[in-house]
Amino acid sequence: MTHTEHVHILFGIGLAVTGALWLGGQTPAGAPLRYVWPLILVAVGVFLVIPTETQERTYLPVDTWDTFLSVFPNSLSVWLTTAHKFHVIQHKITGVCAIVAGGIEESRACGLLATSRWRWALPLLTVAAGLAIGVHGGTHQHLPRLVEHAHHWILGGALVLGGIAQATAIGHPERPGWRRVLPALVLVAGLDLAVFYRLR
Repeated sequence: MTHTEHVHILFGIGLAVTGALWLGGQTPAGAPLRYVWPLILVAVGVFLVIPTETQERTYLPVDTWDTFLSVFPNSLSVWLTTAHKFHVIQHKITGVCAIVAGGIEESRACGLLATSRWRWALPLLTVAAGLAIGVHGGTHQHLPRLVEHAHHWILGGALVLGGIAQATAIGHPERPGWRRVLPALVLVAGLDLAVFYRLR
């Protein structure tokens, strides 16, 4: 399996776990999970922000452990050299949105951000992340195949729709079903990457 397949599978697993724990945290029995899923979301964001994405091994066969280790940059100068590329900026924006959203939701769960305005951060950051990853363009080196575009569109669309649903849930607290839409879409989009992101 290629490096890019491993990367997206691992990312998909992280999203699927986030979505599943998030849904579980909305049930009375799973209430403690509301402290867990934001931390997983922060971790997913960190692993989007710190890779260098030099494109040297993107389509070369590698094992899962080697892919995991490749997340960590060899040096700050290598990271800064690759950080100006448009698709890299999009990844970093998505990662920062995930980190900030997870941090805010963890703080809300702990009662540190109690004012109601903080509820709006999650839908706004989710829509921003969805737009950043959904318009993720391709070149002859990065995402040259239509199937790669399609999975990014699925993820971006899920995040944008989920963010809108989350905003709707805030505006209509009498309809708790809206609160389940975003975590369900995160779960589905994560499973899509984990199960179907293949370049065969």
